[in-house]
Amino acid sequence: MSSLASPDAPLLAGAGSRTAVGLAALAPLAAGMLATMIPVTMLVPMLRELVRTRFGVDPFWAHAFMSVNMLGAILFAPLGGLLADRLHAPRRWIAAALLVDALCLLGMRYAPNFQTLMTLRFIEGAAHVQAVSLWMSVAAGLASGPRAGRTMGVMGAALLLGTALGAPLGGAVGGADPLAVLIVGPVIAAAGVVVALLWVPAAAPQPRMESLAEALRTVRRHRWLLVPYVYTFIDRLCVGVIISTLTLYLAEVLELGPASRGGMMAVFMVPMALLCYPAGRLADHWGRALPMAAGSVLFGVVFASYGLLNAGGMWTAMAFSGVFSALMFAPTLALCRDLAPARLRTTAFAGFNAAGSLGFLAGPLLGGSLVHLLAPDYGLPAAYRAAFLAAGSAQVLCAVLSIPFLRALARRPAGF
Repeated sequence: MSSLASPDAPLLAGAGSRTAVGLAALAPLAAGMLATMIPVTMLVPMLRELVRTRFGVDPFWAHAFMSVNMLGAILFAPLGGLLADRLHAPRRWIAAALLVDALCLLGMRYAPNFQTLMTLRFIEGAAHVQAVSLWMSVAAGLASGPRAGRTMGVMGAALLLGTALGAPLGGAVGGADPLAVLIVGPVIAAAGVVVALLWVPAAAPQPRMESLAEALRTVRRHRWLLVPYVYTFIDRLCVGVIISTLTLYLAEVLELGPASRGGMMAVFMVPMALLCYPAGRLADHWGRALPMAAGSVLFGVVFASYGLLNAGGMWTAMAFSGVFSALMFAPTLALCRDLAPARLRTTAFAGFNAAGSLGFLAGPLLGGSLVHLLAPDYGLPAAYRAAFLAAGSAQVLCAVLSIPFLRALARRPAGF
């Protein structure tokens, strides 16, 4: 194969004989994903009020608040995925994870100090990633055949739509009382518990893994999973900069209020969510490689320009960011599903989410460190510009360096 856009690549185009699961069967899973994502993203526009103003910490620790839950996700996602694959009880696992998530969010409202807040945030991240991984795994188990990309696109769209709805909802709910997001959020997460218990389908029997060592050996044999893992790491790194560094930039440099901050997050996430399913269809037709590489380059270029724009320009840039990110995100999900061995599908998606969580962890730390180091000498605006340039450049570099690997992967036969 000589072209990244070839639709003939068996793995990158999702070859198979059966059709994807109907949208009606996916509706409860998509609803559950919405209820999983909305509560945590409600916190984003209220970052300054919930952390900096409330506990009097500097910008670096406000960034760290957006990273510490990802540390919990990284540490516990692989273990949770392995247990789910072995015990094969996704309904109960999802419900338990969402219940812990809800309790941690509620506990943050009553945290007496910053240390307690960060501890609850860490546990919340560990629980949250379990639910996200399991929703994706259940959907991946239902998806098959040449239309699997659009099936995963539906779940990706639900994930992104939950993020898109959570940001403006958090801005609206927290406008009068920032702590109100820590009441509404847990209620929504509890609704996800109900969805999981009532509507998650019973999983079909499949071989169980015998041990953690066997799981690691199996994943290691499917080393091409590193391709979607690297993509989601870089993509989530940029999103981590958006939900931390950009949120603070909008508040402290452009002086936008909570509602405007939440609205701008929605302008980014809504196009991304709405276009995720069409992007999955495009990936089914043209293959995974071209949308992944092209979307990554375009997203990175726009991202690098954030610090050069005024408030009006930022609205446009965020809309384009959502479009280009969707072009990359759905094919990356589909590629992970293509490459995941059926018996380790939950583990594979747990690894995918762990890689994304690592990006979320790195993004705020990257942005916060650059702002902290550069602001004293160059001023806040220049420090924020450097953070956006660094993250955007990483996104472009990921695409450029991945092209040979994507081409090689496209030439490999299915089932290697």
